Amino acid sequence: MHRKNRKFSRTKGKTKSPTIKTSKKTSLSNERKLFDKYKKDLGEDYLLNDIIELAYPKIQTTIDVLVSSKPSDVLKDLHIFLLDIIHTGLNKKSILCSFLGIEDDDFIIDELYLLIKEGLVDLDDENDYRLTTKGELFLENQKFIPETSNEEFVFYVDGLTKEITTEQVSKTFCQNKLTNLVNVNHEFIQENWFNINSIFSKVNKEEKEIIELSNYKRSIVRKPNVVYEKIYALIYYPKEEAGKKIQIKAYNKSLKLLKKTTNSLNEQFSKNPLLFDFSEEGQILNEFKDIIEKSRELNQSKDRLTGNYKDISTFEHKELISDALITATSKVYIESPWIRRATSNYIKAMEVFLNKENTKLYIAYGIDSSFRNKPHEETFEKIKKLQNRFPDKLKIYHLPTHFSSKFNDRSGTHRKILIKDNEFYIKGSFNWLSYAGEKGRNYAVEEGTQFFDNVEIFWSKIFKEYQLEF
Repeated sequence: MHRKNRKFSRTKGKTKSPTIKTSKKTSLSNERKLFDKYKKDLGEDYLLNDIIELAYPKIQTTIDVLVSSKPSDVLKDLHIFLLDIIHTGLNKKSILCSFLGIEDDDFIIDELYLLIKEGLVDLDDENDYRLTTKGELFLENQKFIPETSNEEFVFYVDGLTKEITTEQVSKTFCQNKLTNLVNVNHEFIQENWFNINSIFSKVNKEEKEIIELSNYKRSIVRKPNVVYEKIYALIYYPKEEAGKKIQIKAYNKSLKLLKKTTNSLNEQFSKNPLLFDFSEEGQILNEFKDIIEKSRELNQSKDRLTGNYKDISTFEHKELISDALITATSKVYIESPWIRRATSNYIKAMEVFLNKENTKLYIAYGIDSSFRNKPHEETFEKIKKLQNRFPDKLKIYHLPTHFSSKFNDRSGTHRKILIKDNEFYIKGSFNWLSYAGEKGRNYAVEEGTQFFDNVEIFWSKIFKEYQLEF
């Protein structure tokens, strides 16, 4: 993995270029802001290892379109006026010209021809004008005839996500260029026609819309041009590497999170681990590298709990927690942000476990102390009844309350953990005590990883980190 590359002039004995100095200072400032603000954005399980400045591809595209737009108020009033006077009986060209005091080649007569073309006015056998039914309805509803014109529409296509925008690109000369994956051609334009038209209308405050490509074969006026925009990729490594993937988050030069770009970069990185290998493009910026390295040394986990593991799918969790409670012989730990009705599925299994000799069940819960996140009342009563029966064997920790007396900077938990004896522990996204995990219903993908080694170390790690008592 290579960090951001940027070339700087470092000639001995010479004054540095003000431009280079300013560019360097701004770049480092942005990176430091990103690092300080988001270094723990993915929690304690991840470490922000790299911040890379990228040249992100955007395809500047210009198409030639036929546009329909609202006419000026003067033109609209003129059309209504002409229809009105024909309707009142001024239905000959000579009479109209005399009444209006114009020549028969005046532009107003041209507009009369437009009314005929639009089917609002017709000519009878004696060349007298008369309103058609469409014209009468048009006059009654005070409508207008749209104007049409040929225009050029310029937009940008995201080179990875295919997203279309009209926002100006902040161009960069950074050499860390991501590969453009999108081909903007006639087929692309047609496939995205509805979206392009919608964006065009929004840009023009809904007063214009595209009728069609003016000339299909020449609709792309100029060959699409790939330009590059500056973005930052923040790359997080899992402290415990087994079973976890590297995560990437993307920000623009204003330090705004780019959600679609983030998703796309993670997808591309999973296919190509060398996506950010820019080693041949320039030298590493050592000053920022030092910041990253020092942070890594301070935050690196001393005990890397790796070893044998396997991935757990969404619907395997329910069986695993039930089995753990029924078959465990000494201790079980369950941590989850919420206690909901789904916990009722495990009350009987908890009772079976607590009835065994020398067993202990630890339940840690609570994302915060707010009322809306309190436990499901009826379900929590069942747990409390078990605690009353087994006061020395069932320990319940409301972590927001527990943390308030132990730490200054913790408000609750979003972890999802299950530990069975010294046999295994599971970490992931499955909400053990609030999600039923039943098949045949709409569900969120909540996967996890089951570890079989270093389980005793993990017990100690959790209880030491939370200052809990065995």
